[in-house]
Amino acid sequence: MSSEFHNAEESPGFTLWQVTNLWQKAIRMALDPYELTHPQFVLLFSCKWLNERNDQAGITQVQLAQHAQMDVNVTSQVLRTLEKKGYIKRSPHPTDSRANVISVTGTGDEIASKAVQAVEAADRAFFSGLGSDVGQLNRLLSQLAKR
Repeated sequence: MSSEFHNAEESPGFTLWQVTNLWQKAIRMALDPYELTHPQFVLLFSCKWLNERNDQAGITQVQLAQHAQMDVNVTSQVLRTLEKKGYIKRSPHPTDSRANVISVTGTGDEIASKAVQAVEAADRAFFSGLGSDVGQLNRLLSQLAKR
């Protein structure tokens, strides 16, 4: 069986895979000083961001997983690690006995604030070659994400 593509560069999936690997390497390097994996960073910063927009009332694990578009079981495992590091706290939900409220600790807030600066700098550097086309890339990626 042969591919419909004459060159590997014609395959959008293959190209996306290559670019994703390069970008993930840049993000890993940015997060290394904070001893965070990329999923840990995404959930920690998302928790901070969502809580700030929710008047620090706390968010549930399901809300966090939905926001990050991450599997609930994976979210639970990553949150367990963040809790062990002292970056988040899980407390019983006041009205739903099946849920926990996730909040960021002071240490977690500090790490998340520093790490997001490093990640955003890595993003700027990585995507700088696109110049003003970054907005178009964001629109196209958002279009794909809505599937």
